[in-house]
Amino acid sequence: MARPTKTPDPRERARRFALEAGEQAGEGVRRIARGQLDEVADHLDVSDDKSVHEARKSFKRLRALVRLSGDELGDDVRRSENAAFRDAGRLLSGARDAAVLVKTLDDLDPKAFSGLRAALAEDGGGQPDEAAVRQAVDDARRRVETWPLDGDATAALASGFKRIRKRGRRAYEAAKRDPSTEHLHELRKRTKDLWHAAQILTPEKPKRMRKLARDAHELADVLGDDHDLATLQEAAGGQHRAMLTDAESTRLTKLIERRRKKLQSEALRRAKALY
Repeated sequence: MARPTKTPDPRERARRFALEAGEQAGEGVRRIARGQLDEVADHLDVSDDKSVHEARKSFKRLRALVRLSGDELGDDVRRSENAAFRDAGRLLSGARDAAVLVKTLDDLDPKAFSGLRAALAEDGGGQPDEAAVRQAVDDARRRVETWPLDGDATAALASGFKRIRKRGRRAYEAAKRDPSTEHLHELRKRTKDLWHAAQILTPEKPKRMRKLARDAHELADVLGDDHDLATLQEAAGGQHRAMLTDAESTRLTKLIERRRKKLQSEALRRAKALY
């Protein structure tokens, strides 16, 4: 007996972070934007640490979508939308960033550095401004309907994808020459753009784009771990320096440097293969 055909879930389809086979690119971009804004709103309804993190990720996906669609949107719309989604995401950053630094410290040594750990945890005491984020979502929903998107914007998306990959390659070359925290963080941002762009364009070349998305995601994760360690080192040597003894400070620096050296080696190896 043939299995019954599963009826597609309209909500799942509407929020899918990818163009659909046969979907006009312009309408697909608009649908994806609506879906990510709906995701933000849903996560704010829950408002725990994980949900806030997911809401921030949706804003980052929206920024990648805007960059991918930049040739169709035009420079003014691209810049203004990127800034709007960036600022909205920052409204959710405090508590999550503090939790990440505590986890990063625990991964190095869960029993040491108790004073620094307590200070980092206190940094996340504030609650995100959910009302401002909801207003940003409502405003964005209205703007999305006015985005200057033609029905068949496939050529513009292809051009945007090439530009994203070119920017990633340029960031890799800079990081290879000088693996500074700034250059590695730029490589991470450009790699996340490539990851999200490949997700969106998966129906165009499924096998190639799935592999590209997977490789870019893995590289971005490694670079993210390195950036978390750099941020921890900055906090430990800056505003929270008094929370460490001299011996603790020396030991923490050595642990961070040793871990970052391994991560950076892996990141540059992966980036070479990707770009």
